[in-house]
Amino acid sequence: MSNKVFLHNSDTVKKIVVGYLIGLIPLVLYGIYKNGILLYERDLLSFVLIPKVIYLLLISLVIYFIINKFIFKQKEFLTMDLFFIMVIPLFMPPGINLIIYALGLFFSFLLAAFLEKKVKFNKMAFCKLFIILLVIIFSNYTYQNAAEVLDIYSFSYWDLLWGRNWGGIASTNIIFGLIFVIFFCIIDNYKKITAISSLATFSGASLLISNFDPNVFLASSAILGLIFLNSDSLSTPHSKKGMIIYGVLGGLLTAILTNYLNSNEGVFISILFLSFFSPILDKIAERW
Repeated sequence: MSNKVFLHNSDTVKKIVVGYLIGLIPLVLYGIYKNGILLYERDLLSFVLIPKVIYLLLISLVIYFIINKFIFKQKEFLTMDLFFIMVIPLFMPPGINLIIYALGLFFSFLLAAFLEKKVKFNKMAFCKLFIILLVIIFSNYTYQNAAEVLDIYSFSYWDLLWGRNWGGIASTNIIFGLIFVIFFCIIDNYKKITAISSLATFSGASLLISNFDPNVFLASSAILGLIFLNSDSLSTPHSKKGMIIYGVLGGLLTAILTNYLNSNEGVFISILFLSFFSPILDKIAERW
């Protein structure tokens, strides 16, 4: 089956990318509010760092332009890679060093582009984990902002669902994430079968692992990660049965890694690992 089952002509792709990027705006604005404005009001952040997520997005945009235009000489600008590289900043730790981010993204995206010629894999997950590896080696690895480190907040479960839990700089709002599932499902390119099956499996498996503790869903990187990572058309199966298998395995593996390994990186490790086996899953599905 063709790799372009979900990617039609260039005009369709452009509309899809624009729609996806528009969908990111609420998360970006909430990230500025939670990890910028609120910290500035408590004198925990300088004024210039309030829109830090915007700086990360601009860095991503510049790197994408340099690699896409000058290294690979691509004429098309509105591609799915643009969406992928603009999603990565949302999942970065609030305190990430901008230089580390820029260097990590440049080299990981460039490396991913070369490796993709030989094997298909989820570039978004690859780049994110590459950057986090640099953060662990050269910086302070934590997903807590300055206020959360001081433990000065006290929130209800509902507050946490709306994004007051600690996590990526603009990826903690679970309610927004669920709204995005509905929004993305309207766009033809989005693999809704993979997303829904992975979210359902993750939810069920996480409840079983945690003895039905609802707080397990506050690991927002898993939920938002499954929603965005499953938008990659080339590194996920193309048959309906393959998408279901991929979604179930992705949700199950994410639940295990999120609960037992790392609540913020588990989903990226899971999807990156599983993406290498996407063609095999399609072949298995064809035999059913």
